Amino acid sequence: MSTLETALKRLAEGRFVCEMRYPEEFAVLQEADSRRRADEWLAAIGYRLARLSEDGAFFMAHAVVTPGLRLRLRDELRAVRGKLEPVVGFMETLRQSQGRSPHIHAGDMLWESEISEAVRASPLLERRLLDMREIGGARVSDSAIDRVRRMLAHLQNEGYIVETNPTSKGYQVTGKIDYLYQLIGFIADNTAQLSDDDVVDRIDTQARLDGDAPGQEAPAPAEQSTSKEGSAP
Repeated sequence: MSTLETALKRLAEGRFVCEMRYPEEFAVLQEADSRRRADEWLAAIGYRLARLSEDGAFFMAHAVVTPGLRLRLRDELRAVRGKLEPVVGFMETLRQSQGRSPHIHAGDMLWESEISEAVRASPLLERRLLDMREIGGARVSDSAIDRVRRMLAHLQNEGYIVETNPTSKGYQVTGKIDYLYQLIGFIADNTAQLSDDDVVDRIDTQARLDGDAPGQEAPAPAEQSTSKEGSAP
């Protein structure tokens, strides 16, 4: 299987192909001919190749908004508000407490031990962590380190971080974080005056590779782990 075929497989699974998580596949999609072939293959199954910036992750987006997609996007908006936005807020507060820029970037490293120590030393961080009740499997009796582990596991399961050092529990932030920030910003800019359905209608599903940039409305990604018929070129 060629690297391009592997990249198409990742895209068809709903993965975000970035330099950190899939370096070889990301490199091949940087080539203009590979992007053209990927777009042709995806178009045949009703999708398209999307990207939020010139150096951001590639992902498969829907070519047309269907009623089913609108429902899924509405659920995704609620999930971001209820689960992922609080996690991002916690991580930004943590970075600020360490004198760093609050914004999380693709390629940044997160260490379980560093986060746990910071939480134990800061009542503010501990409270922020305890307030995240939507973290999968969280219990009232969980210790701070239990919650840190569950938070990191949640981010890993959602594809926002990848474990790069199993021994020291180090995780690298993936390019999918750019999409999350874009979606959080879009929600912040629009949901004060719009319903969930209206926000979904405002998501620009026609954004293209040559027109996407941070600050614009985000194209809707395809579902995770969705198998598609068709063979890669």
